[in-house]
Amino acid sequence: MSLALIGQTLLSQYRIEEFIAPTPLGRLYRAADTRSNKPLALTLLPKAVAEDAEIIKDLDAKSQKLRALSASPNLITYLGLRQTPTLAFLLEEWVDGPPLSSILQKTPLPAAEILIYVRSLCAALEVLHGQNYLHLNLAPELIRVNKQGEVFLGGIGAARQIGGEAKEGKWGNYPRLYDAPEKFEGGALTPATDIYALAVLVYQLATGEWINGKPAPKTAEAVKRVHLEITPPAPVSLNVEIPDHFSRMILWALRKNPDERLKSTTEFLSALALAARSSMEEIPKRLQPPTAPVSASVLEDWNFLPPPQTSIIKQNVPSLQERLVEIERAQPKKSAVRFGVVSALVFALTAGFLSLFWLARPAPEASLPTPIQFTPFAADYTPPPTFTPLPKPTDPKGGRIAFTCTRGDYNQICMINRDGSGLIQLSDMEASNYYPVFTPGGEGLLFASNRNGPFDLYLLIFGEKQLIQITKNVGNVVSPDYSPDGRRIVFVNRAGTGTASIWMVNADGLNPRLVYAGAEDIVAVAWSPDGERIAYAMSSGAPQEYEIFTMNVEGKNHVRISRGLQGIGGSLSWSPDGKSLLIHAGPAGDKNIFKLEVADGAYTQLTDGGNNAGASYSPDGRYIVFNSLRNDNQADLYIMRADGTNQVQLTNHPEPDWGARWVE
Repeated sequence: MSLALIGQTLLSQYRIEEFIAPTPLGRLYRAADTRSNKPLALTLLPKAVAEDAEIIKDLDAKSQKLRALSASPNLITYLGLRQTPTLAFLLEEWVDGPPLSSILQKTPLPAAEILIYVRSLCAALEVLHGQNYLHLNLAPELIRVNKQGEVFLGGIGAARQIGGEAKEGKWGNYPRLYDAPEKFEGGALTPATDIYALAVLVYQLATGEWINGKPAPKTAEAVKRVHLEITPPAPVSLNVEIPDHFSRMILWALRKNPDERLKSTTEFLSALALAARSSMEEIPKRLQPPTAPVSASVLEDWNFLPPPQTSIIKQNVPSLQERLVEIERAQPKKSAVRFGVVSALVFALTAGFLSLFWLARPAPEASLPTPIQFTPFAADYTPPPTFTPLPKPTDPKGGRIAFTCTRGDYNQICMINRDGSGLIQLSDMEASNYYPVFTPGGEGLLFASNRNGPFDLYLLIFGEKQLIQITKNVGNVVSPDYSPDGRRIVFVNRAGTGTASIWMVNADGLNPRLVYAGAEDIVAVAWSPDGERIAYAMSSGAPQEYEIFTMNVEGKNHVRISRGLQGIGGSLSWSPDGKSLLIHAGPAGDKNIFKLEVADGAYTQLTDGGNNAGASYSPDGRYIVFNSLRNDNQADLYIMRADGTNQVQLTNHPEPDWGARWVE
């Protein structure tokens, strides 16, 4: 499979560029993130691991904490677990430079140069051990040196808790050259287990041979026998240039009984430094020519990748007008939709709408066409009071997702296909545009914008390329939602200094009116699929905490749905069958998605960690899109099945993506 994957793009984002090497975790590839154009390290997990639901669940459960730990120096940044229907893989940032396996070809090294590796690797392991994790998979292929001579340890995605017992794994056929004896015998795993593996690497750096004093055996049984029964030859007998005491410290860390080994990274590093007549503080942090001549020569000869392009500028990139035409052509033919509004202002690039691009904007020096600015409707403009009902959805699964994408100082509107392709930023202006929601037939997009002062509702019609202002100076409008028949829009409005209340307006912009003035601020509304009820989130009195209610469309018969959940946030989405609502709740900084039953208030937690919010059902109810901060505290969109399984990242941008809604 190594060569078969080359050139493929997984999850519409990760293009496999090159097979690097087998590792204890699986096959390592260099990949490219097609959205940021940055190189990544992609470790394809063995088939037996990918198909083991318990292992995958465990890897996913600890991803968030391990990602946070990997921000430490000398650890390669871990980006998490990803899955396709048939594959599972771990993602890390790519550290461009030689792996330790390339350095081992130039051994033995002087003791002073070895200490630089030991200092860096001990620092990386100490971060894991300090949080009660063990690496357990040290190998030369997972250790890399960057252009500046810094040493990094990768492969932390499969780290395990201290104190567990060794188990027969499903991790493939990588030779167990760095496994401590207790991993073969099923003993308890402790930091001494990682110290043993590190000592094997140090032995190789110091001698140029494996711990049997010669090249490693070819068979698994022979490797196991050396670990369990054979005392390694003294390193100094293979390299007389290293100090005798340095040699003894390596052997101490390689003792068969973990209770007799050097037990911490600090103890190991301190012992080796003292043996080399140095101190930990005097060891350089980087491999540079004066103190690391062998490694420096390898770095000098290394063929580094060219720097990634920070922008994606293509010739003949379709304009937004052309893209909207493509969207319209891709739709099945439907009856004409008038929305009861006279054709107003046909635009190519409304309010500074720019050319189609992915998550990286064009570089400032690129030549861009001058955008056509949107001119507001005349003050005396009144839409005619006619309306043609919208057609029913043609794609029950929902082909597109609209969302708020914060870019710079303003919120903008973006749209993406459900498979992660076709991302387009619809707005790019010095105003905030957010809370997008598709019209019931998917022909247009309704959103709130303050481009003309207060927040009002605007309707973008894709096929006719019109932007129509729906409300005008009724207050500050947010969180719109259509009635199922498309005739009315419910929204939250703060008029003057009063509380944020529930309002309605006809879909043609006529008759804006107050429906319910709550006792506290209301932040979100959602119309039930049967058209009979409206759900809303109203402040509980505590900052940023809400309770969930329903009412009828006349603003009466209020029923509190939420019971017992703490820290409920301000977003709502009905299930297509009208039996439940998606909400998010939990302590600040650790929100999760819940399914809330309308009938009795029972709830089911669907996510576990990641600080998640803004969930929305697909039209067929099988999938959920939501935003999460699980990736380096960066708000991105994710998709999961309705039961919370198979959580897959959809967007990846350093600025927040949130508030997603499916086409309906």
